[in-house]
Amino acid sequence: MTRTESPPRVRASALIGRGWLNTGGKNVALADLRGKIVVLDFWTFCCINCLHVLDELRDLEARYRDVLVIVGVHSPKFAHEADPVALAAAVDRYEVRHPVLDDPDLTTWSAYTARAWPTLVVIDPEGYIVAQMAGEGHAHNLAILVEALIAEHDAKGTLHRGDGPYVGSSLWVGEAGWSDSLRGVVARRPGR
Repeated sequence: MTRTESPPRVRASALIGRGWLNTGGKNVALADLRGKIVVLDFWTFCCINCLHVLDELRDLEARYRDVLVIVGVHSPKFAHEADPVALAAAVDRYEVRHPVLDDPDLTTWSAYTARAWPTLVVIDPEGYIVAQMAGEGHAHNLAILVEALIAEHDAKGTLHRGDGPYVGSSLWVGEAGWSDSLRGVVARRPGR
């Protein structure tokens, strides 16, 4: 009789960056998302493939809103993409409707060994990495994976339904609080 061993499970790393957008002024930790399926979307706002993935993820966000949380991890490729004002404007312009971590030093990018823009990392409701994929065109396979994770974690009792951490605003919040450099962005878009 042969025994098949499961590969070791890898715990997801902390989300570390300069600040957050679309969270209503709160920092988000993976512990806050326990019980949800999480997709980390490593992107940068000047990458057309990343923008295509934002569109692909919109359907998943809508279909699985009560169990799935998309977290954008903005990891700039070029120096101008590290500007928090430019990032806030891009989040607004591209109508990003999920929390976004500003990762200008590529800290979280490195922790997840991302090597390409975009990279998607799927984390199960217990906080373990279950998939990583680079490039675009993964919406169908992501939907299949999300369905499988829903079934597995519903059965285990580890899936929690309800709202995620998204708050409808692209205000940037870092360690020091509201950024004065972003007040102009907010002033131009008072309804956001």
